[in-house]
Amino acid sequence: MKILNLHRRNTANVGDLKCAPYLYFPEILGGDAKEILGVRQADAPNTADRVAFKEAFSVADVVIIGGGGLLEIDFFEPALRFLNENKRDQKYVLWGAGHNSWGISDWRKLKKEYTFSPDLFDLVGVRDFGYDFTWVPCVSCMSSLFDHRYPTRRAIGLYVHSGTLQNPNLRRQLPADLQPLSNSAGFQEAIEYLATSELVLTDSFHGAYWALLLNRKVVAFPSSSKFYGLRHAVPLCSPEDWVRYAPLARVYDMALEECRQANKDFASSVTELVAKI
Repeated sequence: MKILNLHRRNTANVGDLKCAPYLYFPEILGGDAKEILGVRQADAPNTADRVAFKEAFSVADVVIIGGGGLLEIDFFEPALRFLNENKRDQKYVLWGAGHNSWGISDWRKLKKEYTFSPDLFDLVGVRDFGYDFTWVPCVSCMSSLFDHRYPTRRAIGLYVHSGTLQNPNLRRQLPADLQPLSNSAGFQEAIEYLATSELVLTDSFHGAYWALLLNRKVVAFPSSSKFYGLRHAVPLCSPEDWVRYAPLARVYDMALEECRQANKDFASSVTELVAKI
């Protein structure tokens, strides 16, 4: 039985790097993983890497796709198209992927609908809540880092995309008196920063998600539609309005337990699927 795991690996975004199910369920999924865009020269400039991707795909009995914001975004369309055009008798599992429509216009007008075909997959679990698919939040909730106790060190934390900090126009919209942490920081550093902040301001999906799992209050600055599907909703606003929206932020005591149980249940479904092959 050969299982191939596909997720975003060619990135500094720690959320993408830590959202792969095999990292937390190796006994089911093994450890064979490839860049989900490994068919693109831009992501695999070495021909040997692209060949290795196709060879690994060709012998896989099961392909695990996810997690991350892979859906409703042009960036990952080549990967979904490759999967669609090259599927044979393999089983495809979509695990914890999510909506990621974005645009430069008003964030309130971003689309929220799913248009992908679920027929491509044998099991579908999406991280967005409220759709006609099984809710399977990002599997990074399974990390033991969420079991630690962290002392509070700051009233307000600012966790944002590295691209936000590198863009002068976006950077000046953020609170000037807060020292931010970039989403290119390591996983443990990110978790410790979020956990030791009473309130987290963020334009990062994983910044919001991880802070919620750590029982922290969150106000999010939407950078795409990915924030709309959080089961444990947070106030959404433009950066300059965060003070007005902060009183609406709340703690969800059961978030970690609910997210972990959903992943454990889905893992059982994957185990049953694999057992039938």
